[in-house]
Amino acid sequence: MVTIREFSHVVDLLDRFAAPEIVDGALLSAGLDRSVLKEKAGFAPYAAEGVVVEAVARSVGDRHLGARVGHAFDYSTYGAYATYVLGAPDLGSALERGRRALVLTHPGSSITFRQTGSHLVVGRDSRGLTITGHRHLDEGTVFVIGAVARHFLGSGWVPDWVEIPDEPRNCIETLERLVGAPVRVRAGPPGIAIRLSELPTLNPDVSHRQDKIALQDLAGLMGVSPVQTVADVVEHILRITFAHGDVSEESVARHLAIGPRTLQRALRREGTSFRDVRAGFAEKNARHLVARTDRPLEEISSMLGYKHPRSFRRAFKSWTGVSPSGYRANPPGA
Repeated sequence: MVTIREFSHVVDLLDRFAAPEIVDGALLSAGLDRSVLKEKAGFAPYAAEGVVVEAVARSVGDRHLGARVGHAFDYSTYGAYATYVLGAPDLGSALERGRRALVLTHPGSSITFRQTGSHLVVGRDSRGLTITGHRHLDEGTVFVIGAVARHFLGSGWVPDWVEIPDEPRNCIETLERLVGAPVRVRAGPPGIAIRLSELPTLNPDVSHRQDKIALQDLAGLMGVSPVQTVADVVEHILRITFAHGDVSEESVARHLAIGPRTLQRALRREGTSFRDVRAGFAEKNARHLVARTDRPLEEISSMLGYKHPRSFRRAFKSWTGVSPSGYRANPPGA
């Protein structure tokens, strides 16, 4: 998962490289539209971000679009998270802060450290997800991580090398020109090599050499709740896809880049099921849609995953004690 803020910023950047109708088509191919960008907080599927970037890249014929998006990415988009990371007293502390708080921007991913004799290779591991567009996201990641290092080491700093898990040999030279550093193809997460001697570099912004934001306060400042369970993830995906009426188990699994059976097993381990999570989501949203919109009840039924309006009416009455039409006629608080 990625924050809506990141996803929205990536779409804005894609609009620089392609016509809006191409980006709109890419969003549609991921089962989304620009309405998801209006969300103030929350998360979008990492797989959807990959699909969108890949679709635009194919349309414009740019194999390294992910790298160009990463190069243009504004790290401050992360808001309080960026302030927390870049407010560390030194580079090493900043990288550790980023690792500890990543769950608030990329649930399901982790920052990895691998030390060599002279370098720390800092990467981002998305738990081995094989998704459409992963190569573009990998290339963009090295620039985003590099933004932290450049804050401490200067805008002209480049890593001694970068690591990419999947890059054809005949494309390495192009990527090296974009990155400004040698590219090594290596199994594992994408990452950048930072000299160990650079880690103690002090924050050049003296006013930031203090703990202005505590880790325990970060989630509230970002307006997000950490995604702790698979059920949480499923609910986040339902929230951004239900406007299209596709709240099926197959659709959610596809957004997570896993199979429906894998999703079923993961939810079962948490003592729940997709049916239960979707029912809870429907109950939360049905009251608002019935009372506060003029959408036909049949349309609301379909949006919330009910194949037959009769099933929706029966479920709604079990939640509220009245029928949808009765609830619409006399909504609470009216």
